[in-house]
Amino acid sequence: MKQYIAALIMLALLTSCTAPAEESPTLVETPRVDALLTCEEGAEELARVVLDSQSDGESYHLLSAEDTEFYLSEVYGIPEDSRGGAALIYTLGGVWAGEITVLCGAASTQSAAAALETYRQTRLADFYGYEPEQAALVEKGLVLEGSAVLLLICADPDAAQKALEDKLSHLTLKPYGPVEEPSKSYDWTAEVNDRGWRLFDPPGKFDMTPYDTTAIREAWATGDTSGLKEKDAAIYARCLEILPLCVEVGMSDFRKELNLHAWLTQTYYGCYDQTVYDPQTPMGREDNLNPYGLLVRGYGVCLAYASTFQLLMDLAGVECITVVGASSDSGSDHAWNMVKLEGEWYCVDPTWDATWFGDLQGEKLLASTHRYFNVTSDYMRETDHQWDYNSIPETTAARFRWDGMSVLPS
Repeated sequence: MKQYIAALIMLALLTSCTAPAEESPTLVETPRVDALLTCEEGAEELARVVLDSQSDGESYHLLSAEDTEFYLSEVYGIPEDSRGGAALIYTLGGVWAGEITVLCGAASTQSAAAALETYRQTRLADFYGYEPEQAALVEKGLVLEGSAVLLLICADPDAAQKALEDKLSHLTLKPYGPVEEPSKSYDWTAEVNDRGWRLFDPPGKFDMTPYDTTAIREAWATGDTSGLKEKDAAIYARCLEILPLCVEVGMSDFRKELNLHAWLTQTYYGCYDQTVYDPQTPMGREDNLNPYGLLVRGYGVCLAYASTFQLLMDLAGVECITVVGASSDSGSDHAWNMVKLEGEWYCVDPTWDATWFGDLQGEKLLASTHRYFNVTSDYMRETDHQWDYNSIPETTAARFRWDGMSVLPS
């Protein structure tokens, strides 16, 4: 009996927010189901059901009205004429992917749902290759559309959908799918060139111009640091500490590379600037694209890792280049390196070798930090790297590939 009374109260709350149906001389029209959710109470009830279905539901925080408006327009990109009614957005905050959004009374649920699905896939590109657990959370997320529109990026979206079906069975909510074709899972192999390689389309979110280290390299060669600017001087000082630890006289180029790569990826393991995942700070922290950010401030994104590795190779006298490309189906800017050893090129991705995958130690850490060390072009393509294939040397060499063996090439 109590459940029955509660259901009646809920229905009264939902219907009290809409005008009664107009009466014609011969027919009284029944309000459409999706017209029942056009008020804040309805949005709050939907959100409550979803949050209660999640083991970590209490950890989600409701955004302010100002932040909600920013999300709707700037983050989700929902056209203003497709909004309406009420909108509630809950997030886990920081760099966590968890996000629950409820839109009630949207003028166009299809348009709003399409915008949220596009956002979900873009969000996946933000995490892929850097935070696999968060990427998995986004990948299994759901966008529901019908009586309302919901974005469910949470630990158990299926449980949320079932809870909505059980507790609000009078509503119509189904997984969003484009009108002309069924919903498809994220797939970066859909568009390829005549060689079967994924097409490269520069995302252009970040300025991927590599940091100019000319002054630092000249000072290293001459020993004269008087002309260095403040940041370059700080980078130079860090290099003075690092190189003697990793490079000895008479050491082969491979050993120099191996030592410097190991030092860089293990010293800055898990130091990727994850503030770039927060929609409110999409560019992240200052200097996160250059060696100063990584070597002096202790954080950086891919270009910081790649340009730092490039600088260390330059100072050690090992031929190296920086490759500016993309990952995540050309959805995310990315950069890595290529090193030339005994006339043959090898690919190295210090960023993905320094990605945080948990509290790893010993052999597990060593293996994790060498997954993308001296690999081939095919390996890079197979692991979601895209670049201008015509401007970069193809690599097939395997002699200096680190494979976890205790005996390494000299």
